[in-house]
Amino acid sequence: MHVRQLVQLAGWAAAHGQELIQSDTSLPESAIQQYWLASKCRIQRWTEVLRRYSGSASGWAPRFAPEETAWNDTERSEGLRAKGKVGQRGWHLVASVEEILLSELLSRIWAALLVGYDRQHELQQAGPLARSILQDHLEVRSRVLHLLLQPDEHLISEAARLNQLRTQVERWTDLLLAALAELVPPTAFAFDPSRVQDFAGDFSLRTPPAQRQQAWKLALASLRKSFPTNLQPGSANPDLNKAIAQAVVQCLPREISLWTLEDEGFWYLQMDIYTEELEHLLMTLSAEEGS
Repeated sequence: MHVRQLVQLAGWAAAHGQELIQSDTSLPESAIQQYWLASKCRIQRWTEVLRRYSGSASGWAPRFAPEETAWNDTERSEGLRAKGKVGQRGWHLVASVEEILLSELLSRIWAALLVGYDRQHELQQAGPLARSILQDHLEVRSRVLHLLLQPDEHLISEAARLNQLRTQVERWTDLLLAALAELVPPTAFAFDPSRVQDFAGDFSLRTPPAQRQQAWKLALASLRKSFPTNLQPGSANPDLNKAIAQAVVQCLPREISLWTLEDEGFWYLQMDIYTEELEHLLMTLSAEEGS
């Protein structure tokens, strides 16, 4: 799954934040664990990539030989397709930086939603895990910002574009948090709390439902078109992006369907989830009949 799709998922989750936070259904523990484990694994991969490149720039000898990488098969094939643009090894760094910057939008929004859910239900379960992931994400992001300030040969031609990507993520994060401001205090998750307040009026729960729905329709359409099409053709960690997206979708109330999204990738994602649930149900029934 491309990281661009995680941006759309963050917007969709924020748009339905009230339903999630006020839902009477317990969050599936397996989905929360999957989100935490997949996110931790992705952060570890990011850290290794940044360590290799930043280490090389400072005279530190990388663990891998120049022709070796830590890519999985999907990453390798996507990297080869993009080789002509930034070079095979340079592609992996650029794709990782794009993924770190763009997926921060979902990390912040999802942490805010799970903290809001815990507060609504007087719990301390999902929120702390999501905040822990966000904190680790922010530490990796700080390394990225350092690289962008002093870009090496792989990033020097991409630094301006990546920095513009960062500012877009910051603005969109604050806009989506503005829609949740009456459900969960956004200060801990926002880039600029004052900007959140500027945006909050359009999404107030006190506005007529039709007006609020129209505001969301326009916001999600704009979000879908805002991020550039000149991203790398493949993400650095498509497998873990998919696992994270699955975990988020499994936590959303069942009445929140992804079928209305234009991206067909989400349709397949929801079908995969339904298939897994059906297989689990059949296995449970089979075990009960055999006992």
